Amino acid sequence: MINFAKKRLCKAKNKFLNGFLAIALAAVTLTSPASAAKDTLTIGIEADLARLDPHISTTWNTFKALLHMYEGFVAEDLLAVGVKTPPIVPALAESWEISADKKTYTFKLREGVSFHDGEPWNAKAAKFNLDRMTNPDFEFHQPGSVGLLSWVWGDLESYEIVNDYTFEIKLKQPNAEFLRRLSAGGSGTPRMISPAAVRKYGNDGINTNPVGTGPFKFGERKVGVETVLIKNNNYWDEKRVPQFQKLILRGIPEVTTRELGLLTGELDMISTPSPDSLEYLEAQGITLVKGPVSTIYPIWLNFREGPLKDVRVRRAMAMAIDREGMTKYLRRGTATPAYGILNYGGPGWDPEYRDFAYDPEGAKKLLAEAGYPNGFETRLDWTMGGGGDVNTRADAEWLQRDLGRIGIRAKIELFDNGTYWDMLAKGTREGTCCMQVSWGETGFFWLDLILPTTAQPPNGFNSGYYENPKMNKLLASARATSSEAEMVKILHEIRDIVTEDVAFIPLYTPIQVYAMRPEVKGFVLAPQHWADYTSVYKD
Repeated sequence: MINFAKKRLCKAKNKFLNGFLAIALAAVTLTSPASAAKDTLTIGIEADLARLDPHISTTWNTFKALLHMYEGFVAEDLLAVGVKTPPIVPALAESWEISADKKTYTFKLREGVSFHDGEPWNAKAAKFNLDRMTNPDFEFHQPGSVGLLSWVWGDLESYEIVNDYTFEIKLKQPNAEFLRRLSAGGSGTPRMISPAAVRKYGNDGINTNPVGTGPFKFGERKVGVETVLIKNNNYWDEKRVPQFQKLILRGIPEVTTRELGLLTGELDMISTPSPDSLEYLEAQGITLVKGPVSTIYPIWLNFREGPLKDVRVRRAMAMAIDREGMTKYLRRGTATPAYGILNYGGPGWDPEYRDFAYDPEGAKKLLAEAGYPNGFETRLDWTMGGGGDVNTRADAEWLQRDLGRIGIRAKIELFDNGTYWDMLAKGTREGTCCMQVSWGETGFFWLDLILPTTAQPPNGFNSGYYENPKMNKLLASARATSSEAEMVKILHEIRDIVTEDVAFIPLYTPIQVYAMRPEVKGFVLAPQHWADYTSVYKD
């Protein structure tokens, strides 16, 4: 267990780590080879990619590749500078009209666009993809998308081809975030796959033969190592034509290995360097780009069994966790404490809101009232990283220490990111009290995947089986309103109920950091856990 009890010890530890890394890394930089060729951009990310089928994809790291291979009707403009929320812009639909009752969307599709295999993009291709995602009787229906994309298609009533380049979608009720949801990713994404590719390779084959319309097309994949994307020379959007022939995303969970690769020139960029290394990297001429991200790191709690079925136990756990200390001494300025379930960049976020005060003595009293004066034994299921995470093991050990101080004796079990998300989709394991998840989007639609009973596995990520009958109605009301003020009011009610029920324990909001070699230029940091790499070039 890591001892973070005293500030002086933390400072000493970090000073030692900085000195040790400086010596080790300096030895490497003295013999640095030249960086990769100018026609290749190699990025070290926190984990290998998961499934490449957009309709059943998971993890933010995977979406870093998918958003460059696939497109939907609309997109978020990730190259917009200085915005808290990226604007929605046309993609495979060049324009759209919304009916007066806010329930019918008529999309004018972009003409002259082809998938990477030459298959034309048109209304037939749009219908094929909607059928695949939503129609259980369709020959190529992807059943896994039903749960993963419920946040997009939950209000769907019908869809139809109007003509070759006009497509209509009707909703059962208004959805104020519908366009935002069409642009999003991370837990499934409603982007368009070549119908010819699905017919050729089958549903399962899309994971290894992804074919979209994006600025990059699939090159090759070495599972557990890297994924190579190739420039699409026939890409339709002149503003997003890639500056590189190859984009390589290399999954490297060990942060020190990513940093060494950056310093030696094996890597051009890395995401999420260690807070302990930032000063040293800058001293070596590495460029750091930092900014807030629309994300929150909460703990999923087990409502199905054991002590956590009692709200007093859940509240005691929340009161036992020192979030201020975690962000100050462990995350060292690359995170801020999170209070409440609403995230930065999403509607309704309030920087002044507070939920649970740090009070370990009060937590002990609550545990005793609940019948656990001596605490209990349990387990923390944790990911080793992959969603913007630097060192989630350290997070788990911090929590293990804090919970241990009130008598909750927690064993930690770590899993690779892909395995972890597969577990999460099946629900909390027996004997597990908590699971760590990083989530949040520029809209509130991610709450549809974690709060309602309809999102319990296998239909979503309400993995702790939280239940409150008010949630389904409140979320539906938030979606249906056309008034932003009313939406925020409802979201605040949702936030307050989640706090009262202690449905989740928020930990922190990260400050995302990218590190890149000095010759890398043009990178735009978006308030998301992914970025648009088409603007990047080497000087």
